[in-house]
This record gives sequence, structure tokens and C-alpha cells, in this order.
Amino acid sequence: MENTEVSKNKSIINILKGLGIALITTFIFLLILSIVLTYTNVSENVINPTIIIITAISILIGSSISNMKIKKNGLINGGVIGRNIYNIIVLIFKCV
Repeated sequence: MENTEVSKNKSIINILKGLGIALITTFIFLLILSIVLTYTNVSENVINPTIIIITAISILIGSSISNMKIKKNGLINGGVIGRNIYNIIVLIFKCV
């Protein structure tokens, strides 16, 4: 009984670590994109596809790192990070 609670707590901590890594990765990539857009003549048509790619890569990195430590239910944990938590946090920052 105690082992399952400990493993659940470790899973939650690893999911939160993956989420943090995904958010930090997104911030860094978006900062690089903003610098590139500021100092070059890149078309504004590139912005939306690039943001989608950055988001996908960040979610992939965050969920991969958390799943390497959890080592089970990888698809479920990746979905939790990618679909639910990450998108809610990004929407909160977008509205503020």
C-alpha cells in the first residue's frame, strides 16, 4: 500500500519536472524566435507554423524526460503533460 503511494508521488513529481522543462524550453525557443524576427527580414507568415513547431518540440522534450524516469504509462503521462497541463498554463500566460 505504501509502495503505490510512493510511486504515485514520484510519478507526479516527474510529470511536474517534465512540465517545467517543457515550459522552459518553450520560453527559450520563443525568445530565440523573437530575436530572429526583430533583427532579420523574416516574413510574418512564418510565425504561426514556427510557434506550433516550438510547442510540439517542447512537449516532446518534456514528456520524454518525465517518461524516462517513470518508465511506465508513457503514452498517458505524455498526454497529461502535452494536452492538459501544458496548454492550460500557456493559455493562462497568453491571457495575462
